[in-house]
Amino acid sequence: MKTAYGKLVVLIAVIVAGTMLFAPMRFGGDDYIYPHPRSVRMNPGDSYALSYRLDAADPNQTVNYSSTNEAVAVVDGNGTVTAVGSGKAQIRLDAENGAKANVRIEVKSLKVDTLELNTDTLNMEKGQITGLKAIFNEEAEDTSVTWRTADEAIAQVDAIGRVAAMAGGTTTVTATSTNGLTASAQVNVHVSGDALRIMPEAVTVGAGTYVRLNTYYLPADTTDEVVSWASSDENVLQVQDGTLYAAKVGRTILSAFTRDGLGASAVVIVEPPAADFTVTPTAATMDRGRSLTLEPRFLDKNGNVDADSSTHYITWTSSNPAVCTVNGGVVTAVGSGQARVSASADGKIASCMIDVQTLVEDVELNLDKLYVLREDTVIPIQLEAKITPSDADNLRLNWTADNDLVATVNQRGLVTLVGGYGTATITATAESGAQDSFTVNVVSELPEGYEKPEE
Repeated sequence: MKTAYGKLVVLIAVIVAGTMLFAPMRFGGDDYIYPHPRSVRMNPGDSYALSYRLDAADPNQTVNYSSTNEAVAVVDGNGTVTAVGSGKAQIRLDAENGAKANVRIEVKSLKVDTLELNTDTLNMEKGQITGLKAIFNEEAEDTSVTWRTADEAIAQVDAIGRVAAMAGGTTTVTATSTNGLTASAQVNVHVSGDALRIMPEAVTVGAGTYVRLNTYYLPADTTDEVVSWASSDENVLQVQDGTLYAAKVGRTILSAFTRDGLGASAVVIVEPPAADFTVTPTAATMDRGRSLTLEPRFLDKNGNVDADSSTHYITWTSSNPAVCTVNGGVVTAVGSGQARVSASADGKIASCMIDVQTLVEDVELNLDKLYVLREDTVIPIQLEAKITPSDADNLRLNWTADNDLVATVNQRGLVTLVGGYGTATITATAESGAQDSFTVNVVSELPEGYEKPEE
């Protein structure tokens, strides 16, 4: 259409199309609805009240609102839009007589809604350094995190998520956002072993004994482990899952092999078993922190000490290591309570019942000495006692005064000055015998240069 008429037709068509594209939709004759604004950007949780202008013969007709995506935005009957989640939606305005219009809604979250790490598991070698990365929702504005490790002896983490493998084992590294979201990764630190030992390297047991020997690694924190055992003579010694059974008298070589290929061996000698086995004492009371050596004895069938069996291997265990531990028959009291220490040898078990008590070791009063004018004796003195250890079984103190013409004391440490001149010593004594004293001197004149101590 190169004629002027043709160009005019094209221009009119373009104008009509543009008008239909950008103008509000027209329905119901001459009715138009003009929303304000035509588009809104929001953050999740925000609200915005839409408004509109209605050009219509009936300006009081009802206008209804609806959302095309309520996962992004919802709208109430008054046109108030509430942003729900990230994304896009349209709010539709429908007038009663047919006029329609749309408002574009775009919701972007500047808050941290999600937090995860670039991996759930880190497998590292001791001495290795690698990094973890915190990943947030795309629109997150504050992407700072605080890093921490559950066990710094195994792995340490710095402020930017770099992880350093310190020793063999497993721990957890956690990132925490400023609004409290967390994400964690398990860190497994592998340490290759240089050597393996079975302890003891030579052991004598009585026939019929079940026993487990200890294994030690170099370095001590290796993550390697024994996966198989073998006996050079299974008629003498049988092995299953690390448990040894001395089947009959003889001599054999016990071998152990690790997952990473290390090996070690020990000589096992099987002798006839003792007729009986005991430990002394069979009961003991210990103070926390003290040690006691139990005496094991192998006996023959006549009840006499069996010297031939005295070198037989003994396994020691404590029923409650929080109360006491045992190593080679030496018992160490750890905490108040009761535990049974057992010794197993030649297929027999003997035991000692241990009762651990925590006694007061020291009492320290807050005042040492005080001079008081007689006219000031109407004011009582409150003594406070610091008891060590603070978790002793019995923290009760017995308070006494040696001169009740000068002062008396109740069992809460409150000293009452009676009014007489002289000196009185107040003593606080624990059940264990630990004690401390305070001296009060009632005088007519204070000593020269005397300064009252701070209470």
